[in-house]
Amino acid sequence: MHDYTLFGWRVRCAFPLPELRPWRGDDRTPDLTVAVGAVLPVDPSLPTPIPHVQVHPQGVRMAIPQVATYWIEAGRQVTIAAPLPPDTSLIRVFLLGTVLTVLCFQRGLVPLHASAVDIGDRALLISGVSGAGKSTLAAAFAAQGYRLLGDDLCALQLDEGQPLRILSAFPRVKLRADSARQLRVSADDLDRGREGLEKFNLALPETRFQPHALPPAQIVFLKTAADGALAEPRALVGVAAMRRLDLVHRWQLGAALGFQPLIFAAMARLANAVPMVEVSRSDDLSDLPVLVDRIRALADHPVSDCSAHSSE
Repeated sequence: MHDYTLFGWRVRCAFPLPELRPWRGDDRTPDLTVAVGAVLPVDPSLPTPIPHVQVHPQGVRMAIPQVATYWIEAGRQVTIAAPLPPDTSLIRVFLLGTVLTVLCFQRGLVPLHASAVDIGDRALLISGVSGAGKSTLAAAFAAQGYRLLGDDLCALQLDEGQPLRILSAFPRVKLRADSARQLRVSADDLDRGREGLEKFNLALPETRFQPHALPPAQIVFLKTAADGALAEPRALVGVAAMRRLDLVHRWQLGAALGFQPLIFAAMARLANAVPMVEVSRSDDLSDLPVLVDRIRALADHPVSDCSAHSSE
């Protein structure tokens, strides 16, 4: 068995998870156990809210065709049935992606489709649709000495009566080949995250990783400017902020599993407490250094419309 840390949990896994950091805490009972074994078959009498996902009274059954079937129970147990060796990278991709999303919901956390960077002991969240450049921008911040909390999937803790917190994940970012070249990183030296996709895993040194949870400072939604023109940042407030459900990782899945109230509570608190802004970037990454400086300045001096946000 292998012990790791993720979101402050002690994770015990039957096979290696090289993406995660080793557990160096106390000898408490694992918060999450990942095992290899048999998974319940599909039950035709139970709901299947989205393809390949079935909700049982005790947990969630998720089948990824030609990869593995995952049983996710109470945010504390994952059992994997797979025709592939359990340490195959593709099995880990879904374990640390969609399966982790379900675990977060089950534990009362909200998974965010964002990368997070430590700026002055607060978390800058970088969101946007897939391909918008979240990971690339996070890696660019890391290259300038900032510390990463997580890439692509972050966990928001919103306990009643407590400040919002972004939990620390693991020190890796996923980069496309063009992003790696822009950052002067050779893709030849990187692990491919998923066969068939031109994405590579870049492991960051410990000095570029923030292991502690931080309060959110600002949420930046990236969008690509097809004409290369960088428009002025646009503040998102009120209803416009609440509607950015794309900030929640697999929000349709969360809603289908019955976590709509949790998602709504998270969006309401974030919209009320954290400045949100939409920022454009060029589609060829040529403005990456300028973009880092621009967003860092926005975090220090949010656009005027964001001043209406209250603080927690």
